Amino acid sequence: MCSDGGPVDPSPSIDQAINSGYGWLEIRCSRCKTPRAVDLAALPHAATTCVHDLAGRLRCMKCGKVGKRPAAELLQLWQRSPIGDRA
Repeated sequence: MCSDGGPVDPSPSIDQAINSGYGWLEIRCSRCKTPRAVDLAALPHAATTCVHDLAGRLRCMKCGKVGKRPAAELLQLWQRSPIGDRA
């Protein structure tokens, strides 16, 4: 999830990321490689949920329409949406 290739675990909690100004998470579908930006503030979560715990919960909408449910690859936290209008 880091740009330097560091490990995903440990990661900050969702609240820590938002409070630090990193409210967007860039993910990619592990099946079709479609990138997506997720607004962390819009996700329902417990205060202690870590960002790396989202990998198994976030799914690709494109693959979901054809009956697949691959887990997301977590790429990086961002201060603004990295994908522009597609977020």
